[in-house]
Amino acid sequence: DLLLCCVMFLLATAVWSQVARINANQKVPSSEAPDTPPPEEKVKVILQIQNSGFVLASTAGDRIEIPKNGEAYDIDGLRRKLQERKQLDPNRKDLIVAPEDGVRYDEIVSAMDVVVGEGYPDMSLSDGAGL
Repeated sequence: DLLLCCVMFLLATAVWSQVARINANQKVPSSEAPDTPPPEEKVKVILQIQNSGFVLASTAGDRIEIPKNGEAYDIDGLRRKLQERKQLDPNRKDLIVAPEDGVRYDEIVSAMDVVVGEGYPDMSLSDGAGL
């Protein structure tokens, strides 16, 4: 009887939801042969999500800060800056998203949605410590 009650309770309270899938490439160190020449260094574009706002930077040295609007992240400002960067390099499809510790998950997902929507489908997710 107790088992039947538990099963009925679980069936009555179950929530059926569909989980959306976000394609993200996780960079993992590989074990290459040491005698292979190092590949040419490619400029990386990095979106840092900090508690103070967004920072759109690259390994070439440029850095654009997009501060928060009060307590909310400036998603429209991020969208504009990504569009400007896309005009500079329209063939680029990769971008690294590096959230800081303490940034809420929904803010990270919102930023990732903007990144993919602005033409960077080969988005990677990093912890930012190695960048």
